Amino acid sequence: MNNSLKTPMILKFKLLFLCFSCAILSLNSQVWGGKIEEESKEVKQPDLKPKANKQDALTFKAPKYEKRDFYNIDNFPSPKNGTANGYISDPDDFISESEEHQINKILWEIEQNTTAQIAVAIVNSIGNEVPKDFAVNLFEKWGIGYADKDNGLLILTVINQRRTEFEVGYGLEPILTDLMCHRIGTDEIVPYFKKSAYGNGIIAAVKKVKKIIENPDAVKEIYSQNINYSATKNQGFTTIKGLLFYMLCFYLVLTAMIIYVDHQKIKTIDKSKEDFYDKYNDLLDLKNTKMGCLPFFVFLLFPLTALFFYQLRKQRLKKYRVSPRFSRINGKKLLLKNEWSENEFLLEANILEEKIKSVEYDVWVTEDESDVLILEYEGSSRRYSDCHECSYKTYGRSVTNIIKAATYSSTGRKEEVYLCKNCHYTTSKIKTIPKRVRQSSSSSSGSSSSSSYSSSSSSSSFGGGSSGGGGAGVSW
Repeated sequence: MNNSLKTPMILKFKLLFLCFSCAILSLNSQVWGGKIEEESKEVKQPDLKPKANKQDALTFKAPKYEKRDFYNIDNFPSPKNGTANGYISDPDDFISESEEHQINKILWEIEQNTTAQIAVAIVNSIGNEVPKDFAVNLFEKWGIGYADKDNGLLILTVINQRRTEFEVGYGLEPILTDLMCHRIGTDEIVPYFKKSAYGNGIIAAVKKVKKIIENPDAVKEIYSQNINYSATKNQGFTTIKGLLFYMLCFYLVLTAMIIYVDHQKIKTIDKSKEDFYDKYNDLLDLKNTKMGCLPFFVFLLFPLTALFFYQLRKQRLKKYRVSPRFSRINGKKLLLKNEWSENEFLLEANILEEKIKSVEYDVWVTEDESDVLILEYEGSSRRYSDCHECSYKTYGRSVTNIIKAATYSSTGRKEEVYLCKNCHYTTSKIKTIPKRVRQSSSSSSGSSSSSSYSSSSSSSSFGGGSSGGGGAGVSW
């Protein structure tokens, strides 16, 4: 590498380390320097979705309840079981009719505005089960949230264990983080529940959730609040901040090490005496092997580092691919053909590979066509592999035939057909389709409160979402 290329690279490397140092000093001052200044601007909530016409009235009906000493997953009544179409399951009547109406209204508005589904379950006892495990299982059974988004939230309260759990689906985890759920619990749930005002506590919590989900900028407001319930909690939160600070410092150091090691490897490749094609493949192998789980996780935390290496590798790969080449036969300069004129030098199978984007070819030809150099590069499509018969990268799955559909009582079977688009070599595989899962329902007699609210699209069942395992719990 000549000095003109080397000097800017050293400057970039030093500048990156300077940024890391500034980040550490800035974060240290925030962690140990006291409170972060609260933002005073009022954020205007965006109109995410048109509101339903209030003239279309629909009554929210709670499920039918049967009084029990304790409830398990099988007999816990779903708020959307049978004719029930609300969002609350309160078999032991801890929430009043007016409070239930207000909660249903808020949760309905959240689903209309964001498609997120939230269920509230409050019960006196679940026996000897752990509330967190119970919340996960109940979330999965009810299928809260939509299956393609997993944007559900379950707020489960077990009175005799004095515990409330927030169970969050994958789609909401970036907004309703574990810490965020804990803050909502301590700020909204605990003060009311200590006074046995369970309905008011749930209303306050779902209002806060509504504000966060419908306007992600409100997260800043939540993080700027202070928890003042006990000195122990304040002390614990300070310890967590310190731990997070040191963890971040560790990641910064680790990232700097990765930058240094990878940069040295790139320099080694660039200075080697190999031809440009070999350098290209060496750098491509370095890209594929050095982006393991841990470095990838670190680069996710520090996108500027990822962008730096992405641009550096991209520039080097382009340089190796388009740098001037000379014939090894007669020493004449080779010219790179464009994608149309190169076809006369490629086989039909090669052209097919380029068409399906499994392989890319660069064709270099001397001006008098006395020498032709064809270089093969990896294509953007990952659907195809090398054919066992013709060896071209044109073999992939063609069609899937359902032999026997899966039912609720038995598995099914399907045939996956694989075809080579070049030589038409065909194989097939028979695979098992898992049984369909029926959402079990609980039917029992009894009475419960109902509330009405203007709506025309309140669903009679949840959307089949899954729990992400995230969330938090609070005790009072």
